[in-house]
Order: sequence, then C-alpha cells, then structure tokens
Amino acid sequence: MFRGNLRGSGSSKRSDFTLRHALSKLGKLADRSSKARDVLLGVGRMAAFTLDMCHNQLSDGFHDQLHAVSKDISSLSDYEGHLSDKAQFLLDAVLGFITIEQNDIFKVLTIASVVGVPPTLMAGIWGMNFKVMPELNWTFGYPFAWAVIVASGVVPLIWFWKRGWF
Repeated sequence: MFRGNLRGSGSSKRSDFTLRHALSKLGKLADRSSKARDVLLGVGRMAAFTLDMCHNQLSDGFHDQLHAVSKDISSLSDYEGHLSDKAQFLLDAVLGFITIEQNDIFKVLTIASVVGVPPTLMAGIWGMNFKVMPELNWTFGYPFAWAVIVASGVVPLIWFWKRGWF
C-alpha cells in the first residue's frame, strides 16, 4: 500500500484504477480473514467441547493433543485478529488516498471557478447593451474594461500560486 506510487503514471484514470484495485484486493483479504476466523472459532469450540464433555473417556495422549490444539487455536485467533487490524489499517489508508485524490480534484475546480467567474461577470456586465454606460463615452473605457477583466483573472491565480496550490 505504501510502496510505490498509487497515482500510477500521474493519470487520473490510472490512479482511479489503482485505488479501486487496492480496495478490491483488501476486500478479498478481509473476506479470507473472516472465513479463517469462522473456522478457527468452530474448531476451538469443538476442542473445548470435547475436552469438557469427554474428559474421562479420553486417553492422556489425546487429552494432551486437544490441549495443544486449543492453545494453537487461541494463538491463531490472536494472529488473525492482528491480520484483521492490519487489513482495517490498510483500508483506512486507501480511503485516505482516495480522499486526497478528491481534494486535488476539488482544488482544481475551486481554482477554475475563482479564476473564471470574475472575468465572466465583468464581461457580462460590460456586454449588456444599456444606453447609459459611462464607460462607453470614456476614451479609455475599452482598455480599462480589458484591464479589469484580465486582472480579475490573474490576481486569484497569483494568490493561489503564492499559497502553493499549483
């Protein structure tokens, strides 16, 4: 999970595939672990039941073997619990990577909207064909409108660049 680059070759499509593959693989591993836990629980109950109910009928050798099986089942159950915890940790890590990917997407959308909306608004206002617009009679009205439109797009870009968003 933490070895290599989950983003693949930088492609969003490759990144999605890699993250989906990691989630699928983790799901399969967690399912196997769950099945192993069920088997261990069943075998452990059978060993405990046999030791409790048939204590007097068992030979000493078989009795010792059942005790060893019970201890092994307990040890394997603990190990399976460790593996389940690790699978949960890895699942949380994959979900964290997905959240980071989503944040990157929203960052791009935020930059695009903050940079694109003000110039569009200015162009929309000055594009209205009203009879009384002071800028129409002003000699520098057209260059002023262009300057405001360009500045309203460039200023947010500079602000995002200084904040390290791109």
